[in-house]
Amino acid sequence: MAIKTILNVSALAGVKITSRLIGYTAFGVFLNLVLLLFFTSWAGRGHSGLPLLVLCVVTLLAPILYFLMGKKQGIAAALHFLAERHGSDLSQFVVSKLTDNYPQLLDKAHSAGSTSAVIHEKISAQLNKMSEQSTVNKMVFGTLLQKFDFISVISRVLENNPAAGSESREETADRIARALQEKLNANDLKPDLQAPARLVAGNVAAALFCASILPVIFR
Repeated sequence: MAIKTILNVSALAGVKITSRLIGYTAFGVFLNLVLLLFFTSWAGRGHSGLPLLVLCVVTLLAPILYFLMGKKQGIAAALHFLAERHGSDLSQFVVSKLTDNYPQLLDKAHSAGSTSAVIHEKISAQLNKMSEQSTVNKMVFGTLLQKFDFISVISRVLENNPAAGSESREETADRIARALQEKLNANDLKPDLQAPARLVAGNVAAALFCASILPVIFR
């Protein structure tokens, strides 16, 4: 059920990313078109055409920053959505993928040859494989791996696992899923709402500089 749920909500996560990519980029294009039209007469009032040229370059390139901001905010919104609404399913999904590919890992956490380095290698390989399954998964899981230390949590549970045979794979998997869910804090994944405001302020300030300061310098 967790796998089916995560596959379904990954589509919603993709919508959150795509909508913010489109929304931020469209807003950036519109804002910079307004800035260009409004400040063109200011930037072109001197004898030098350099201020107007710089203004054009700034307003043409600025939407790229809005695209990148939309991508960042979209991924953050998708992560927050997954952690807040489906944290339990996400944890079980990660563990189920791990146990499907490395079932012996849960049986041999304390056996000879099963070291922390081996656990780290197998978990890293599985999480990286999951992040490459689709563009959305790559963005979401790639960022989640940067923000949340799955590997240390899973490794700690496995290394503290009782001797092989005293606990079933299902019980070990449940303990790992619970540990992941406890560490996965949705509040830490909230989008930074100040970053877009800083981008807009910087964008307007750059256009104003081109229109008011540069014509004075290059008379």
